[in-house]
Amino acid sequence: MENKPIVTCAGDQALFTSLYTPLAQQLPREPMEWKRSYGRAPKMIHLEANFVQFKEELLPKEGNKALLTFPFLHIYWTDCCDTEVYKASVRDNMMRWQGNLRLHGSADWVIVVVETSDAKKKNKTNILPRSSLVDKIRNDFCNKQNDRCVVLSDPLKNSSRSQESWSAFLLKLRTLLLMSFTQNLGRFEEDMRTLREKRNQPGWSFCDYFMVQVGLYLPVCVSQVNLWFYTGRRGCVFIYIVYTLPFKSL
Repeated sequence: MENKPIVTCAGDQALFTSLYTPLAQQLPREPMEWKRSYGRAPKMIHLEANFVQFKEELLPKEGNKALLTFPFLHIYWTDCCDTEVYKASVRDNMMRWQGNLRLHGSADWVIVVVETSDAKKKNKTNILPRSSLVDKIRNDFCNKQNDRCVVLSDPLKNSSRSQESWSAFLLKLRTLLLMSFTQNLGRFEEDMRTLREKRNQPGWSFCDYFMVQVGLYLPVCVSQVNLWFYTGRRGCVFIYIVYTLPFKSL
């Protein structure tokens, strides 16, 4: 199992496959500052991701306590530039995708519209200007979150415009992924602290508390989790969990 944050990919799978290699290779290249909670010092980290095809069964379920077993970000890929195709199929597919995310409380998503000059040359009849089609997608799906629709221009070409577009997309992806991870980690840590604060209440179970810790930290390791057992006074067993985060820090 890859111990990396999961990112799902919906929409045009052939399009995503054509971009997978440069995306997976270049995503970790530039570091990002991770501003941690509870007054902990920020860290510079390199982000990696496990890109998988979108499936509804991957979406988080209520009570899930394993941090890296559900996706942190969802991407819909399309290179549609034809108004009739958008109305006939792409829009409906996006609506079903977004409906599934909303049903499972998944609010971290982005729509990537890939613009290629070759596609424009093939079909000029029903093509909207790039800005018009993107505005239509934003009006249909993004509401006030216009930054959740990103345009990627000729990503496989070696022009200055393509490189600028690709760099901006990578930065956006890193930002969304880190933001989602930080929010989810914060919720899990808060749940763990809430459970720990109830330790003096009747019926509190150390085993339940320990399993929450294991569920939080076990999937977060890069290679393995080391459990160190120490027998203290009165035969009490103390368990130390040594872990590292799924990002490479500087």
